[in-house]
Amino acid sequence: MSNFLPAAFIDAVILFIFAEALLCISPGPAVLLTISQSMKRGFATGMWGTMGILAANTIYFILSAIGVGALLIASVTLFTIVKYIGAAYLIFMGIQMLIPLVKSWFNKQADDEAGLSEMLAQEPPVSSGSAFTKGFVIQASNPKNLVFFVAFLPQFVIPELATEISLTAQFSVLAIVSVLIEFFVLIAYIGLSVKLAKWVKAKVMLWIDGTAGIFLMLIGVGLATMKKFSAAH
Repeated sequence: MSNFLPAAFIDAVILFIFAEALLCISPGPAVLLTISQSMKRGFATGMWGTMGILAANTIYFILSAIGVGALLIASVTLFTIVKYIGAAYLIFMGIQMLIPLVKSWFNKQADDEAGLSEMLAQEPPVSSGSAFTKGFVIQASNPKNLVFFVAFLPQFVIPELATEISLTAQFSVLAIVSVLIEFFVLIAYIGLSVKLAKWVKAKVMLWIDGTAGIFLMLIGVGLATMKKFSAAH
């Protein structure tokens, strides 16, 4: 590998791998959505959601590489628009995930396990396109992701090595590494969620989904009240 990449950049990539892995493991909005969808809809739905998340990340990589991301953060108006869109969508998704739990409280049929299972089975199916779109939107509309790719990612790019490996190539390597790490982390979450759903009772699943929904709403409220100065640091 050292024959193709400068040693200094390899060191930067190794540090990036550790940092990215830690950040991916910590459950954010996209992970919460993936876990919820996987438990309720299965492996395929979780995979389509993951593809949407990774597609959004790829776009952010491109924006960061060409400098557009920095312009978005520099613009108070654009950043605010992204912030409120992301906050509104997270709150909307959180409410959707919480509704079945609330319904179960007022549904006499849901007093027993069979009634809960039947109620869950009656929920409308989620298409692959819908799962992809949800994953994409929830990842793309989160302004903290924009800040990550603009403020954090460039720390691992070394302009002094541009004669040996171009900045575009450096961004590309980091992008591939990031996508691969997040892909395998999300696959692990999906696998664990699907396994868990096989033995978790319907009532517990409702509570898991509802709790994830509450967290999404809290994150959405947090984003809505987040100051631009705080986001940049």
